[in-house]
Amino acid sequence: MTARAAFLERAKAIGVALAWIVAFGIVGGVASWTLARLARPTPSWSLAWVFGTAAAGFGLATWLVGRRLDHRSWKALGWRPGTGCPFGLTAGVACGAVMAVAAIALAVLGGATVHWTAAAAPWGAVALPLAAALIVAALVEELMFRGYPLRRLADAIGAAPATAVSALAFGLAHVANPSATLLSTVNVALAGAWLACAFFSPGAMPLAWGAHFGWNATLALAFDAPVSGFVFGVPGIAYHPGPYAWLDGRAFGPEGGVVTTVVMIAGVATLAAWARRGGTGAGTGTA
Repeated sequence: MTARAAFLERAKAIGVALAWIVAFGIVGGVASWTLARLARPTPSWSLAWVFGTAAAGFGLATWLVGRRLDHRSWKALGWRPGTGCPFGLTAGVACGAVMAVAAIALAVLGGATVHWTAAAAPWGAVALPLAAALIVAALVEELMFRGYPLRRLADAIGAAPATAVSALAFGLAHVANPSATLLSTVNVALAGAWLACAFFSPGAMPLAWGAHFGWNATLALAFDAPVSGFVFGVPGIAYHPGPYAWLDGRAFGPEGGVVTTVVMIAGVATLAAWARRGGTGAGTGTA
């Protein structure tokens, strides 16, 4: 095959992959929009409802576009991990929680504070619906940015380039968040790479989902720190950033500071090594 023919073949594979991913996005978006309008939950559960219907919508897109139409196996889509789903999910939550605690600890060393406060409302009344929202929000983003889109792109260009592309997309998807900065965008992109490495590891989608939830839930529920610029006001505890925005991210939260850069680089290195040793790589896994 000539160089020109090889180039055209690769360009065709990329174009086909992008067409499938666009179709996945359309199906998921339309299904999510439709499901969200089936009910009007109470204000405290509205966030969980919105993310829950989005998870259902993109779950449907995964099955319809990824499984039925494009014939990707459940293993290729990340739902039959080598570790088993319960272990992968639990290990992911633990991994995300440990990394979030490490980021907060580094922020505290730089001048941030965490202290107990008088609770204006029961912790559980806020924490329960927020935890439900965070766990389905993590699933939505994993289905949208990892899962079928990452697998389909990896089949066309390889796991490493697909990881880089999906990480960049993940970072750019958060640029409109409150108080976003260049560093916060870089850190969210690093988080995207970390979660992509989780997807390609033996823990696959459950590990990525659990890690995503563990990180967000620990920041929000354990410390009441901002998560990607959003403050949830969990009662009984208060987090206050220190004097250095470059270090702890100030209003964006730890994800906007160097504390997250450090822990995310460590997380990427660890999971990338595990993925290389025993992950799913870029095999098609068609069925």
